[in-house]
Amino acid sequence: MTQDNKKGVWFAYIASFLTPFTLLTSGIVAIIYAGYQLNKGTDELTYSHYYSIIRSFFLFFTFFVVLGVTAATTTGMVAGADYWVQGSMLHDVMNTVLNVLPFVGGAIAIVAIFYWLFKIIKGMRMLSQDKPVCL
Repeated sequence: MTQDNKKGVWFAYIASFLTPFTLLTSGIVAIIYAGYQLNKGTDELTYSHYYSIIRSFFLFFTFFVVLGVTAATTTGMVAGADYWVQGSMLHDVMNTVLNVLPFVGGAIAIVAIFYWLFKIIKGMRMLSQDKPVCL
C-alpha cells in the first residue's frame, strides 16, 4: 500500500466515523471518495478497506431507514388503535406504549451507532497494522 493510498483510506475512515455527527453528509462524501478510488484500481489491502467502508455505510443506512419506517408505522397503528378504544383500560396501555416507543427506538439507534463506530475504529486499527479487512 502506497502512502497516498493509506492517506486516502484514512480520509474515508475519518469521514465515515463522523457520519452520525454530520447527519450523513460526511458518510456520503466517504463512500463517493471510496467508490472513486476503487474505480481507479488499487491493491487488495486498500480495496478491502474501501469496500468495507462502503458496505458498512449502506448496511447501517438501511438499518436506520427500516428503524424509522417501523417506528412511524408502529406509532401510527397504536395511535389509530388508541382512537378506537378510548374510555377502556386499553387506552391507558396504548398511551404508555406511545410514550415509551420513541425511547425504545432511540436506545436501539444508539446501540447501532456505537456498533458502527466500533467497526470503524476496528478498521482503522487494522489499517494502521497494514492488515486487510475480512470481506
